Amino acid sequence: MSFNYRMILKFISIIPIIMGLSMLVPAVTALYYGEWEEFKVFMALAVTMVFIAYAVFYFLRSARGIIRMRDGYLIVFTGGLTACLLGALPYLACDHTISVIDCLFESISSLTTTGATLFDLGVLPKSLLLWKMVCNWLGGIGFLILCVSVLPAFGMEGKTLAQSEVPGQILGKITNRTSDSAKYLYIIYIAFTAAEFLLLWMGPMNIFDALVNTLSSVSTSSLGDINQTFSHYGSFYNDVVIGTFTLLASLNFTLYFLIIHGSWKAVLTNIELRTFLFLIVLGAVLVTLNLYWTKTYDFTESIRYGVFQVISMATTAGFSITGYADWPSFSLVILTILMLIGGCSFSTASGIKVIRFLVMCKLIARGFTRRIHPRSVVAVKVGSNAVSALRVSYTTVFIMVYFILIVFASILLSLQNLDLLTTLSTAIAMISNVGIGFGDVATGNFSIYCEPLRLVLCLLMIIGRLELFTVITLFMPSFWRPDKYRNY
Repeated sequence: MSFNYRMILKFISIIPIIMGLSMLVPAVTALYYGEWEEFKVFMALAVTMVFIAYAVFYFLRSARGIIRMRDGYLIVFTGGLTACLLGALPYLACDHTISVIDCLFESISSLTTTGATLFDLGVLPKSLLLWKMVCNWLGGIGFLILCVSVLPAFGMEGKTLAQSEVPGQILGKITNRTSDSAKYLYIIYIAFTAAEFLLLWMGPMNIFDALVNTLSSVSTSSLGDINQTFSHYGSFYNDVVIGTFTLLASLNFTLYFLIIHGSWKAVLTNIELRTFLFLIVLGAVLVTLNLYWTKTYDFTESIRYGVFQVISMATTAGFSITGYADWPSFSLVILTILMLIGGCSFSTASGIKVIRFLVMCKLIARGFTRRIHPRSVVAVKVGSNAVSALRVSYTTVFIMVYFILIVFASILLSLQNLDLLTTLSTAIAMISNVGIGFGDVATGNFSIYCEPLRLVLCLLMIIGRLELFTVITLFMPSFWRPDKYRNY
């Protein structure tokens, strides 16, 4: 039994259409600001992508068949890779750089919602800067979730794809059809985007800054080394709006379905939500007190900067409104732990995810209990629900692989001979899709790394965004032997 290549290519052909249509946004921006070269590039790429991709899709319109799990993994990976390659074309075609690797890095960084950069974004044409943020926004919701909502209109079933891209453990059946769930997701995501944009525009920001900051924050991405885009306003109002929507985007989106249907009790008792908020509150208190007691800031500034940076790291957004590279070690350790844990499942945030962290804590607690009572039967529970042994095994393997990759990446990055803090935080920032680290990469600019290591950073961002297994599974020999594993 081989792969369903025609169906896979049919799914992939949707990606260039989405990318091409998205390029119309920066094209209009280039026209407005008189960036004629960029306008011609974006229009040419948009027309070419849409025309060729639609021709391929039309040629394969009769393709049918079952999409198995292996096909789903392949579609997720190749779809993401296709989007990253296409997203890099505007940077290269506009002659902003001649380095293909740098263009690819920028594209991957945006579509994985990492937000890191190699460029001096302060001098980038506005249309190219907006393209980077549009990619952030697209990456936030996920191309393939979009396909799940759009492709059923063409008679395709996308449930297997959703299982590959959205591996949250506590997803319930909000609707009977995956396509309906995805459509609700988009409505909520767009509503958040519109609300934040209006709120920022009503504040001290101009319309372009409001749009750029909205697209990056609602997707829990950062702005790279132009963090001053909103911090230079010095507005507490901006900090609150951006921090609030970043936090909302990092929560489990299924909770919003429950809110819409009036199930407030289910929301308030959700163990993942309560744990996530508890971690943020605890982290904010500890960092704030540490900043104040070490006389880094006065009490008011300690609260403002401490709370914002904790939210920024816990949601894996990677914003910064003040330089934190020289903060006390205690605060940096707290921020690092929050970076690793990340946000909730089924959100735009990355990291290990709070639900996996919870399962791991429960597993450790069960281990101690069984050492005291060896014959006891103790289930691993999240809330009142027991987690299956298979799911616990998956979670354990995921977390182990996560840290193994950080160690392995740190060894590779150490070849650059930077200090330990910079090297280790770079590995964590990339695989957690945070986009900023500590030491020499606290600004979110990673141009200090040589080109071969920039490719390593690209791979880390992709692996982190696609939840490890989607990429690693492709390197398993058994994955390419479907005749031996017929059920997958």
